[in-house]
Amino acid sequence: MSRFLLIGALLGLTVFSNACRNRQQADSKATDSSAVVAGTAGSGEAAVTGRLDSLGLTSDSHWRGINLGDPIATVRATEKGELFESDNEHVGYTIEFPNLESADFLYYQTGQHVSAIVADIFLNSPQSVKTYQQDLQTFFTACYGQPVTQEGAMIWTGPKAEKVSLKDVSKGKDYGLKVRINPAGAPTTASIK
Repeated sequence: MSRFLLIGALLGLTVFSNACRNRQQADSKATDSSAVVAGTAGSGEAAVTGRLDSLGLTSDSHWRGINLGDPIATVRATEKGELFESDNEHVGYTIEFPNLESADFLYYQTGQHVSAIVADIFLNSPQSVKTYQQDLQTFFTACYGQPVTQEGAMIWTGPKAEKVSLKDVSKGKDYGLKVRINPAGAPTTASIK
């Protein structure tokens, strides 16, 4: 009888130890997802990790593998979000994150080519806004150099004079960020249309 009790106790300790180890690994992965993006200012090469990876950003495109001037067919083939609207002026996609946060991406078109990109990122808290904003600021600074501030938005200028703006658009308990990517000469903080 004591042999069965000893085996049961060892089995229980093994299960408990394994559960604790799995929890530590899960906590480690959660910490990794909040890692900040590394890169050298203006180098054009920005490492994409954590939150920015969940947004689908790449260091070799303006937004999610899409560049200004790409055919709109490239957007339809490349974009992995869920299509939620499409008309002659733009196509819109949405993605959801596990923590009930989400993002909408609008790809505006002129002559069947991407003419502007707007990303609305819907977040749950001021802390989430701050963290995403810091990560995006680090990413864009690594890609485009130091930003200037205009009308409450940080604005970067790309190699083809395109403008990338990032603004906290939180109001009350609605938290979020807006990213606009416009060609040279287009307004950066005003409405696209």
